[in-house]
Amino acid sequence: MINYPARKAFYEGYIVHTKRLAIAFILLGLVGIFFPGLLGMTTAVFVGWVMFFLGLSAAYYTYKVDSKSVLGWIKALLLIVTGLLMVFKPLAGVVALGLIVAAYLFIDAAINFSLAFTLKPAVNKIWPILNGLVSTILGVIFIMYAPNPLATSWLLGLYVGISLLFDGFMLWSLGKGADKIVVEELYIEE
Repeated sequence: MINYPARKAFYEGYIVHTKRLAIAFILLGLVGIFFPGLLGMTTAVFVGWVMFFLGLSAAYYTYKVDSKSVLGWIKALLLIVTGLLMVFKPLAGVVALGLIVAAYLFIDAAINFSLAFTLKPAVNKIWPILNGLVSTILGVIFIMYAPNPLATSWLLGLYVGISLLFDGFMLWSLGKGADKIVVEELYIEE
């Protein structure tokens, strides 16, 4: 047998780290599914902090590059204020995020429906159509519950939790696939 140690070490590291990340995603996904309100609020606060620090970065950039740029200062101030509002009033941030997720879902549905109608007849069109229908239904649900911040927080947390769970399963399957590569391709019989 010929052993390719460098490539084998790469794949073994990839497998270990991919599976660890998969477990983290699966656990966070389960937290989101069992405690969706908590994950919804956490998501809003996290996005708020990201916006706050992006605002500080934009202010620093404007100061260094063109300190007379009114638009640069307005953008930085808007990011900072919006971020702080989302951090300290997360329910308002949850509603905004819920509407953004709804818009994303409607765009995703349109893309899936157009994909289904552009596929060749031999290709199974059911998955893009089903994905488009589910995205449309979820988008409508987010719009319906937008006036209720607590319901939107619950929906957002559930949506993020399910997404993390499926991402975790996908990462786990990638790690398992890499297991097969190590076994099948890196040890070649002479």
